[in-house]
Amino acid sequence: MADRTPFLVINPHANEGKAEKMLEEILTTTKKVLGDFEYGVTTKLGDGIPIAKQAAKDGYKTILAVGGDGTLNEVVNVVANTDIKIGMVPTGGSCDAYQTHAIPLNLKRSLEIVASGYSEKFSGGLAKGDSSRYFIDMVNSGLAGYVNEIEPTWGKPRLKGDLRYSIMAIDAAFKYKAVKSKILVDDQEREVNLAYFSLGLSDTVAGYELIPGNHPKKGKLGVVIIRDLKNFRLVSVMLRLMFQSITRNKHAEILYGKKVIIESEKPMTWVAEGEIFSQKSKKVEVEFVPDIVNLIIPEGYQYEYSSKEKKRVQKAIKNGNFSG
Repeated sequence: MADRTPFLVINPHANEGKAEKMLEEILTTTKKVLGDFEYGVTTKLGDGIPIAKQAAKDGYKTILAVGGDGTLNEVVNVVANTDIKIGMVPTGGSCDAYQTHAIPLNLKRSLEIVASGYSEKFSGGLAKGDSSRYFIDMVNSGLAGYVNEIEPTWGKPRLKGDLRYSIMAIDAAFKYKAVKSKILVDDQEREVNLAYFSLGLSDTVAGYELIPGNHPKKGKLGVVIIRDLKNFRLVSVMLRLMFQSITRNKHAEILYGKKVIIESEKPMTWVAEGEIFSQKSKKVEVEFVPDIVNLIIPEGYQYEYSSKEKKRVQKAIKNGNFSG
């Protein structure tokens, strides 16, 4: 029975606890759209891993991540390199990975995509620092890692999602000090005072297009480096990046490769899709790993769309008007 019944890993703390208020709606809507299912509810950060492990051990062949990017990352780290399908149901404040795969921020529509059952194999990455972590969307450090580090104690609880992240990043930029680092992307070497670092298989971080044209089918990791900035100048660049391409800024650079090594003068906080995996290591290695996960996505969706076309298609998917 388990091999035909989906299992949900539900994070009620996603989006500052908003998902907990939706729990009854999640269960009711899932029953209507998918029929029979089983589920587990996380109680703290990291809980998704043991819950998903038990589901896999019990024979479930489809596991749904119901939450934000962190919840999805925990499920990915259980089912990587298996034939288990991952369904994506975004209820979190940060859902970059879900949007990368055109999953609407809509409970019913995301479940309908799961019900279709169409899946494809996708590549990802493996990051190694204090611990190892698979990811399918993004790894961040520098200012981005610092923002994740301070987030639990940062004020302004009424702010949600990408807006909260953006304002928190601007606030943090006044305090963050760049770290002298050596970065090797395949055979491309850079020695910089690293202010911001982002690496991944998509184009978007916190709702902003930082790596134009990057997508999961490209076959390489896109790497964003922002260097030699602090205080107001770093804040100014972060503000401009919200409204213009990163390629126009002389302090920013985009590289592509399959293996990335970062050696820093002092340890930095490293984050994979919202989950901290390293805070003590001065050396972090990331490598591209082909075909590690089986994701349920809208059938016919193409990852090579232009930004304008992608928005049009994703709107059609959300409205149920996409035919592939």
